[in-house]
Amino acid sequence: MVTHLDDGRSDQLIYRVVGESSEWVWSEESGAIEISLSPGRLMGAFNAGFADGAWGDLPMPMLSNPRVRFWFTERGWRAYGLRVAAEARASGRTFRVIRRKNPSNSMVIYRDDWQVALLPDRD
Repeated sequence: MVTHLDDGRSDQLIYRVVGESSEWVWSEESGAIEISLSPGRLMGAFNAGFADGAWGDLPMPMLSNPRVRFWFTERGWRAYGLRVAAEARASGRTFRVIRRKNPSNSMVIYRDDWQVALLPDRD
């Protein structure tokens, strides 16, 4: 489902938070320890486990294409993305915020007021 495609937002930015994934393990010597699952490999904030509580009421469309990546719209960045980035920063793990201009409509699989789901660039 694609909505709002011809909405005049081509000059606006979209945002994506990516970071290292981690998990907690128990050590008899040290107690609970957070370890990086794959140092240096960055993945989307949801899969990396950043800001588990920040997603709350964000619509989660059921898309079956595993290549699709979600980006925040400017409105979504203010409502959700800033919290996700702040929690990523507080985690101490490596993360990045990627910004880009809105993509061409041919790359968009889904769009709502808060997020855009894109197929990856062919480059």
